[in-house]
Amino acid sequence: MKYDKQLGILLAGLIWLVATPLPAEEVPGLYEAEVPVESQDREVREVALGVALKQVLVRVTGRRMVLTMADIEPLLEQAPRYVQQFRYQTREANGNDEPTELLWVRFDKRAVDRLLRENGLPVWGRTRPATLIWLVVDDRRDRELLSSDMDTRARRAIEQQARLRGLPLRFPLMDLTDRRVISVSDVWGNFEDNILQASARYDAEAVLVGRVARTSSGGWSGRWNLYQEGRSQNWNVAGQALEEAVVPAVNRLADLLAEQFARIGQNDQHEKLRVRVADVKGLADFNRVMNYLKDLALVEEVHIEQLEADTLTLIVSSRHGRIAINQAVSLGHTLKAETVSMMPAQSSLPVTGQVITQDTAMPSQTRPVDLQYRLLP
Repeated sequence: MKYDKQLGILLAGLIWLVATPLPAEEVPGLYEAEVPVESQDREVREVALGVALKQVLVRVTGRRMVLTMADIEPLLEQAPRYVQQFRYQTREANGNDEPTELLWVRFDKRAVDRLLRENGLPVWGRTRPATLIWLVVDDRRDRELLSSDMDTRARRAIEQQARLRGLPLRFPLMDLTDRRVISVSDVWGNFEDNILQASARYDAEAVLVGRVARTSSGGWSGRWNLYQEGRSQNWNVAGQALEEAVVPAVNRLADLLAEQFARIGQNDQHEKLRVRVADVKGLADFNRVMNYLKDLALVEEVHIEQLEADTLTLIVSSRHGRIAINQAVSLGHTLKAETVSMMPAQSSLPVTGQVITQDTAMPSQTRPVDLQYRLLP
């Protein structure tokens, strides 16, 4: 493969200087954790680092079972070797609580990912499916539908657990638009059509519906339904405290999504996929595509095969296969999947010269591709 020398130099010099918008559902802080500590002694810190690494392993793999592995303890004892940065900080007092000293730690992403892969565990990337939550809480005095501007005990518990599991969640606005199409009774009765109609504006990949009520004995019970890709799953939870009726629902949601989206590489060798992206109209677009694909946890390497007119052809290496890569890409809002075609793409811009050429009898745009996308604005 031959490259136009001047353009190659230009790309190499400028590609990393162009700002790239982040994917809409990118979860920050996957490799960070906060752990309460009683002192700054070294022995206390090393124990806390093991606790912090537990949080990170669950969040990155999406699987709680990682903590039940027979050989997990020796790995946790090595937690200090994976630390990239740590510091002590104080959490301000809340109500009657005393201020809490915390150890904040960031682990090295590459080292943790390598550790997981060496032990046959998945690495769930930062781009994750967003879930919209419709939740009604009945405390035997009133039924309340939670909205995005409400600060309630149930919402705090849900969001705290979602952060621990690395899940992007959304609560409805419950503005005039929502109130025209949905009510507390719709959510309490789990009227699917009304709920899904009201959910459409939020552009979420999954919808979780919860009905949590205080029981006559003083405990709490919860009924939960998950709607995703035309399928529905339901489960019940119960406990003495309100948190015991909502936190397990977040864990179940994380488990179900991780089972679907957090893949374990099965192949010893990288599978190479030819990926074509249309509407790449300049360096900024080129940079967006390259950074987006390289940031996907399932992707090992990305190489340019052809950049011609407004169509970019890449060779993407992964141990996970075409279906898993396509599924991961579909979670973001950068590329839109299109039907794979052998027909040459038509440029919307005047072609002033070939950007990249190859020593081959078959033009790249007429070669079979494994995945085909269009870059979204």
